[in-house]
Amino acid sequence: MEARSLRVLIVEDEFFISLHTKQLLQVLGHVVVGIAVSAEEAILFAEQERPDVVLMDIRLNGSRDGIEAADEIRQRLGIGSIFVTANTDPQTRQRALASQPLGFLEKPLTEQRLKLGLSKAV
Repeated sequence: MEARSLRVLIVEDEFFISLHTKQLLQVLGHVVVGIAVSAEEAILFAEQERPDVVLMDIRLNGSRDGIEAADEIRQRLGIGSIFVTANTDPQTRQRALASQPLGFLEKPLTEQRLKLGLSKAV
């Protein structure tokens, strides 16, 4: 049985990582509704585009991080996030868990990791 196509918002402040993530999502048959580089931009994109899921980097440029953005998006819009990060120290992970994520994916992303992670969002 074929997995359904998801509408995905990418939140990543590193250009080449966001481009790679977009390509992986497209190969897997998903639609990228936008790429945000800050928490504020992520919230605006989520309000406008209403994605099925957000791939959220924890460390972002600006005063707010991905954990804060994911929490606000979940509370206000009911949209879940999957954290994509290289930062998995226990303190950061505990903060992230409090925002009730759909899961965690470690960088660097691979097609297989992404496919598995998104299968939990369907």
